[in-house]
Amino acid sequence: MGTKVIFTATLLTLVFACANPADQKADEKSSAAEFQDSTKLAASKDLVESIEIAHGEKLFRKNEAIQFDLNLTFGGKERFNGTLFTRTDGSEVKMVDSAGVKYWDGSKVRLIPSDTNMKKARFDLLTWSYFFLAPYKLNDPGTNHAYLGDMPLGEASFPANKLTFSDGVGDTPDDWYIVYKDNNSDLLAAMAYIVTSGDTKVEEAEKDPHVITYEAYVEVSGVPFATQWNFWTWNKAGEMKKLLGSATLSNIKFEKKAGDTFNLAAL
Repeated sequence: MGTKVIFTATLLTLVFACANPADQKADEKSSAAEFQDSTKLAASKDLVESIEIAHGEKLFRKNEAIQFDLNLTFGGKERFNGTLFTRTDGSEVKMVDSAGVKYWDGSKVRLIPSDTNMKKARFDLLTWSYFFLAPYKLNDPGTNHAYLGDMPLGEASFPANKLTFSDGVGDTPDDWYIVYKDNNSDLLAAMAYIVTSGDTKVEEAEKDPHVITYEAYVEVSGVPFATQWNFWTWNKAGEMKKLLGSATLSNIKFEKKAGDTFNLAAL
């Protein structure tokens, strides 16, 4: 009886030892991939959270609106020189300069005077406000992050995520961004991006990607803001070969309550 038990146990051991090595390797590979995916997911979440904390998100959200003077130049020509007002969640945006008023109510554009270029106005309202609010928009519903590790940009390298959007999210869900975090301060250092607004397809936009670098940070009511934006050509190697444009931001002011800032009747 005892001999039989020993023989059976030995036979079972041999059966397991001779199991298909290909299956075992596949299981190990699957487990390693799952571990790697979970590690990358945690790293991408940590990157977003650290940027939000560095940018004082909780202090920022205590206010309903914010305004700043924006002087924007592209290709050697002044693109905008006036004041931009936005709700801190980006749901309403107003831009005012000597040419008039552009207003985004969350779904459509209103212009004063009405003969202003609608397509250009829509682009301006959504683009420049998004670049300003970027540190506070990274965790919006429908945003997806993939951790890329340390990525080169210019003469340095930065921890980076690739930011994409779920179908139907935002005005241009096909756009993507590479979000670079400063190693020392955790502030947003730069974002590479494509623009698919209008009739531009992803394939075309990806032939001409750009990057915005956030520089000259100052604190306003305990919240840091970049007061210099520089726009460059960009490629996957992180090269920035040509300066395309720049912007200076000044007179940044919070509004705890928006009041009549976005009141249509007041426009």
